[in-house]
Amino acid sequence: MSPHTPVVPATADRPSPWRALLAAALLFAATAPALASEWVARHGLTPAQYQSAFEEFTGKGFRLVSVSGYDGGRGQARYAAVWKKQAGPAWAARHGLSAEQYQAAFNQFNQQGYRLTFVNGYAVGNTAQYAAIWTKSGGPAMAARHGLTGAQYQAAVTELSGQGYALKHVSAYTVGNAPRFAAIFEKGGPAWVARHGLTASQYQAAFDEFTGQGYRLSVVSGYRDGGSDRYAAVWTKAGGPQWSARHGTPAAHYQSVFDNHRYQSWEPDYVEAFNGQDGVRFNTIWRNTTFAAKDLKLIEDKARAYMRANDIPGLSIAVMRNDKLVYAAGFGVADKDSGMPVSPRHRFRIASVSKPITHVAVVNLANTTSLELGDRVFGDNSILGGTFETPDSNPDIEDITVDHLIRHRAGFRRINADGANSDPMFDYSGTGHAGLINWALEEYPLGYTPGTAPANLTGQDRYSNFGYCLLGRVIEARSGKSYEAYVRDTLLTPAGAGDIVIGGDKLADRKPDEVVYYGSGAYSSVKPQRFDSHGGWIARPIDLLRFMRHTDGILAPYYHNGAMSGTLATYDQRAGGFGLVAVSNTRGGSPDDMKAMMDSIADEVSNWPAIDLF
Repeated sequence: MSPHTPVVPATADRPSPWRALLAAALLFAATAPALASEWVARHGLTPAQYQSAFEEFTGKGFRLVSVSGYDGGRGQARYAAVWKKQAGPAWAARHGLSAEQYQAAFNQFNQQGYRLTFVNGYAVGNTAQYAAIWTKSGGPAMAARHGLTGAQYQAAVTELSGQGYALKHVSAYTVGNAPRFAAIFEKGGPAWVARHGLTASQYQAAFDEFTGQGYRLSVVSGYRDGGSDRYAAVWTKAGGPQWSARHGTPAAHYQSVFDNHRYQSWEPDYVEAFNGQDGVRFNTIWRNTTFAAKDLKLIEDKARAYMRANDIPGLSIAVMRNDKLVYAAGFGVADKDSGMPVSPRHRFRIASVSKPITHVAVVNLANTTSLELGDRVFGDNSILGGTFETPDSNPDIEDITVDHLIRHRAGFRRINADGANSDPMFDYSGTGHAGLINWALEEYPLGYTPGTAPANLTGQDRYSNFGYCLLGRVIEARSGKSYEAYVRDTLLTPAGAGDIVIGGDKLADRKPDEVVYYGSGAYSSVKPQRFDSHGGWIARPIDLLRFMRHTDGILAPYYHNGAMSGTLATYDQRAGGFGLVAVSNTRGGSPDDMKAMMDSIADEVSNWPAIDLF
């Protein structure tokens, strides 16, 4: 299949007043990472929203570099666009133009010394419309075509390439059930190849072939033909920064794909939305001038190797250095049924990584109220003594202090007949904290004197989820707020991590952007509502790093992990300025394996960039 090329029809009815081109996309907004090129991207914008965004960003000195229209449903136009803050000659843009209006605009701008640099054809309610960008600059001879059938497009490409023109840009779109093409050609330039009419698999094969031969993708455009999706694309043999491309991304997945690129310092050059056979889809091309390609590959290879070795559906990681977010990414799927890719926006249960949050909350309460870490928890004149009586069978609980609970030195320990430790947080079948605590105080006599560390007990033997459950109640008693509200108001919101919340117990209770968990007890034995202060929070790794840098060294250096059915997490504030967080949506592997994976990433990347993606 040979290249193609189109020419602008030369007739035009009287054009209606031109409209300044607008910016497209409200489903997400992205601003450029610090110290990288400044850029913004939007999609899903109505015409009015696009116009508003266009005026806002051009008013701030941004230039429109990519714009795509599509039918958002019921014949309503939507737009996706990218702006960059970069120097350059004067430019102009229009959108929502009919074929005649586009021809008239082309003629007028051409007469004024502007050069067509970008065109996007699209159909809204089966009517063709055009968006375009012109730049006031010189250059080689050029030609442009639009409204071409597939045969006309092929003929134009054949004719113009025979005259020494190179295909610089193509936009394919469907009006009714018929494919149409718009394109831009320039005389000369580097070697190029183009294809159209490709299925997704044919396009992938062509992509692999041409990139393997040293070509880089300059444009990919999607459209419908014969009841299925097709692609047209152009590759050029030219140098440039490392690049990445995606095609046919479903609208429901686009935000995840976009965020994964953004938080790895990829900058969008081109975004196209098109109406595929089964809904809106996106094609994108990105560049990265921040990370070395070998470092990005190293991170991905290590993450995916860990996932394969431990049968993990979805993994999210984030890296902070010197209080600056330098990398975040999701791998695998957040939900097996929908195939939703994990992104840095997804929230995960973090299990016992909840404990550092509770630890800091208690220290904060001690620093701001009359609470002392040496205060007794039970008994007369204690923090919880007025709520929970001391059982005759367990009198030593009155020696427990807040500090004992923090350091897992309270003495709560029971060994079952099989020799395994037993924990009331998992043994109790009820839902409320009050019933749990009364039951545990009766059923779990202390195994050793509070405050001691018996030589025959390992740290794991002393480790007590129940002790951190009690700390949650200490916080409530002394703050006058619920545990979650106190932590949110005093720690999380000031840290910019207000999206860390206590999770729900059931699949139906999932919060927005929360993953699905896989494991036999993920929605039965795990009860985040009751686990709150020892294991109930859900969080994005990025937000846990925000919390980490907000702790003012209370826990530095500090490491904690969390593991329960459906979840594995690590939280590591290392020497050398690193903050490392990882979390998965199944309990695969061990915390040590996960920590080793994150340590190897931190230590083996050749150059962590001096950026801040927070």
